[in-house]
Amino acid sequence: MYFVFAFVAIAVVAGNLIATVAILRSDFYSPLQRRLQLALVWLIPVVGAACCISFASLHKRPIPRPDKNFPGPDFFQLPGGEANGP
Repeated sequence: MYFVFAFVAIAVVAGNLIATVAILRSDFYSPLQRRLQLALVWLIPVVGAACCISFASLHKRPIPRPDKNFPGPDFFQLPGGEANGP
């Protein structure tokens, strides 16, 4: 019986830690919003963590990756056409 309680407690703490990391890594929210979300996660453990992880995944911004059309380091777009690429 104690094993089940210990397992549930460890699962809740692990979920809260994952939600905490997701909130702290997000650059979408202001510092006040982050503090409020962290309070929600730790004061209402399961529901708060699920909500905050859901919100963090909705606002995840994709990292642009360079491709063949991406300008190289020796390419500059200057007004008037001076020093524009080779």
